[in-house]
Amino acid sequence: MTDTTASDPLPSAEIAGLSAKTVAHVVHYRRKTYVTKPAEGYALLKRVRTLLRDGTTDLVPLVHRDGFVWLSVGPNIPIAIDEIETDPGHSEKHTLKRLGLD
Repeated sequence: MTDTTASDPLPSAEIAGLSAKTVAHVVHYRRKTYVTKPAEGYALLKRVRTLLRDGTTDLVPLVHRDGFVWLSVGPNIPIAIDEIETDPGHSEKHTLKRLGLD
């Protein structure tokens, strides 16, 4: 049995296969899909979490591969945000090109 500590919650053998990197976010919003780079995706996630926690609705800017939009975000407005990781066996550049972000 492996002893785990607070500084090492998972043994090295368990995390060896978790080297994928988030290269983009896909935002599903009102029958539309927006692909963003990680910086814009994480900023949106942070703002969405705050709005949903507070129970308020507000306009949130989103810079995506095709331009810029304002999204109305709030508790009764459906939104989903997916993280896209590098393709297995391919570079980050290949994945970005496939998503139209390079």
